[in-house]
Amino acid sequence: MISVGDLDTPVQIQSNTFTANANYGGIQDEVWAAANGVATIWAYMIFKGGSEKEEGEQKVGEQKVDFYIRYETYKDLIQPNWRIKHTLSGGTFAYYYIEGIAQIDGRHKMTKLTATHKDSQ
Repeated sequence: MISVGDLDTPVQIQSNTFTANANYGGIQDEVWAAANGVATIWAYMIFKGGSEKEEGEQKVGEQKVDFYIRYETYKDLIQPNWRIKHTLSGGTFAYYYIEGIAQIDGRHKMTKLTATHKDSQ
């Protein structure tokens, strides 16, 4: 069982929006920003293993991670097409794309976000 003291990693939940680009009839630009109503939160990260495969004729490493966060009503807004921004040492960022959302430890206690980080080489 995960306790509140285990939530030691600050992360930011981000949602994507699309903006029209300057070209008439052009492709929309995707913009990621902090999700409305969901601030920076504390999480407990569990790395679940990874793999390597080929996408678009290049090798891509995948890392599966479960993020456990404390349940609060505004977190019901989180969508499976959003991502998690994690600040690494040195000021760099890692982005984990949410694939699943589950309530654990009974309803209204903890939320598990299953996510994947892809790293092209």
